Amino acid sequence: MSIESSILAILSFWPSTGYNIKAEFEHKAAGLYWGMSYGSIYPKLKKLEEEGLVYPIEQEEEGRKKKLYELTPKGWEEFENWLRLPPAYPIIRDELLMKMSTWHEDMESSVLISHLLKRKETTEDLLEFVKDWPTNGISYISKVGMLTIRYAELRLEAELKWIEESINALENNQLPKGQDPNGNTEKLLTRRREATQGEKEK
Repeated sequence: MSIESSILAILSFWPSTGYNIKAEFEHKAAGLYWGMSYGSIYPKLKKLEEEGLVYPIEQEEEGRKKKLYELTPKGWEEFENWLRLPPAYPIIRDELLMKMSTWHEDMESSVLISHLLKRKETTEDLLEFVKDWPTNGISYISKVGMLTIRYAELRLEAELKWIEESINALENNQLPKGQDPNGNTEKLLTRRREATQGEKEK
């Protein structure tokens, strides 16, 4: 999903300032849907305006002028063409999973458990937010959008279950059997121990 498509999607809700768009991309549950840096919004808005997909609206609020952006007819067409395209499968970038995938036996499991407990705390907080989201009296959520809220709930609940199972396995030394056809675990540990021992002797 491109940044431009994301911005058009936000503007389909209502005319918005760059700040409003930023807020949509950065609220607590935004990471479940999209990720966006604040610095990338204004250049993209300018590009969309130059391409005739959005246009600015000057509005005065409490004596201050602000610029909102609205979709043009061409912008609505571009947005709806994007809706019709089959979505790409999501790419997962999860540092916790990366660390767990490369964890080795010389590392203390208590450190990994602390990572999991921190993740649990964040996930529980996020799940509470998602459950309250449809009734917060502020957010706009369409009927179809409610289906994505349900997905977010199930995903977070599944993550909490996985965290509990992982902590239990680590605490009770009941890790599942891995696959190591070439004896890589022992080779990895040997390389690591030789390297660190050599460093200590310098």
